[in-house]
Amino acid sequence: MSGDIILTKLEGHKVQLEVTVDQAEVARAYDQAYRRLVNRVSVPGFRRGHVPRPVLERHIGREALREEALESILSDSYGQALDAKDLDPIDRPEVEIVKFEEGEPFVFKATVEVRPEVKLGKYTGMGLSVSPREVSQSDIEAQLTAIRERRAELEPAEPEATLEDGLYGVLDYEGVVEGTVLPGGKAEGALVQIGAGQIEPQIEEAIKGARAGQERKATVTFPPDIPNQELQGKEAAFKIQVKEIKRKKLPELTDELAVEITGLDLATLRERISQSLGERAKSEAREELTRQVVEKVTTEAEVDAPETLVRRRMERMTADTEERLKGQNLDLDQYLKIVGLEREQWEKDLRVRAEHTVKKDLVLEAVGRREKILATEPEIEFEIARSAAAYQQKPEKMRAFFYGSADRLESLRAGIITQKTVQYLVRENTAEDAARTDAQEAEGK
Repeated sequence: MSGDIILTKLEGHKVQLEVTVDQAEVARAYDQAYRRLVNRVSVPGFRRGHVPRPVLERHIGREALREEALESILSDSYGQALDAKDLDPIDRPEVEIVKFEEGEPFVFKATVEVRPEVKLGKYTGMGLSVSPREVSQSDIEAQLTAIRERRAELEPAEPEATLEDGLYGVLDYEGVVEGTVLPGGKAEGALVQIGAGQIEPQIEEAIKGARAGQERKATVTFPPDIPNQELQGKEAAFKIQVKEIKRKKLPELTDELAVEITGLDLATLRERISQSLGERAKSEAREELTRQVVEKVTTEAEVDAPETLVRRRMERMTADTEERLKGQNLDLDQYLKIVGLEREQWEKDLRVRAEHTVKKDLVLEAVGRREKILATEPEIEFEIARSAAAYQQKPEKMRAFFYGSADRLESLRAGIITQKTVQYLVRENTAEDAARTDAQEAEGK
């Protein structure tokens, strides 16, 4: 682009570009606009594409030609100005056209928020390490107990037993609201585990301590915001008959049962469980080391989180939360009421997490740029193939999905770069002993 660019830094992370484009480029933009329009517009008496410019201007109006020329020259010159000043915008610009007339220079001002400068601190040679936690005998026994659970049976508890957490009650119950049986509030022989949250807390509290054959009463008050408007704020009176009390009986885990359930004898099963738990502990240690490295590098750097990026991150985090809650038939307000959080406090906490995440992302981007970490074509193809397998799509269809959108492809490329940057940071900040152990284990596989 030929012309002048004046850069002015504004408040926060905003800048203003005052761009002047010389008249030769303005003339070229008008000429290109005429060539595009003349091939799109039909004028009586002329073949399309052969309408003289004065005739075309009279037919569509000079303003239409001006708008066509302005759109292309503004887009081109704005992009070139960003490149010339090495700016990375994070939002759409506010544009003011100062002057745009054929035969004169084009002048405009663009105000835009840009990605902030990141002052990296120490990001290599920190010598961090996280030792995997030891696998205890109780860890192994817990896994064996879970296997025994697959063959567990319920048997009658001793006659003097009372309902308590962990036991099972066989219940007949009926709930009445204003003299009418509650829809779905009556059952016979319902099997309920105490302490597992399977029934209303008020009912569970009422039957705790009861013996088989005893009857208890409970009152359940419905909250004012439940979906069934007819029950909002009303009370239901329940009668509960404890018919039986049962206790779970776990079988002894013998070689025969171990082989029947898992295909392995008991000694081999213990060894496999120990190995699996050991691998899980190492994986958790690697994840914790990765977290510590990224946190440390982020802490060492100086960077502000622009409001635009923080707001976008908050919106994304909120959408993710709402999507998860939807699977539980809850909305955000209902969830906040359950956990006892005010909306205002939740949003404050969300902002803190969003700001930290934005800072972390900016620091990782800065490290990636400084170390010239790139996403290669084979890596992009590998990720496309992996996505195709995950979503059970043909690789060609997934490739078209990513390459059909510049934003999607750029997002994929950025994800690969971030992943490689994190791997680089972990490698460069792991204590020598830990790094040597990891290398030895990798060689032994």
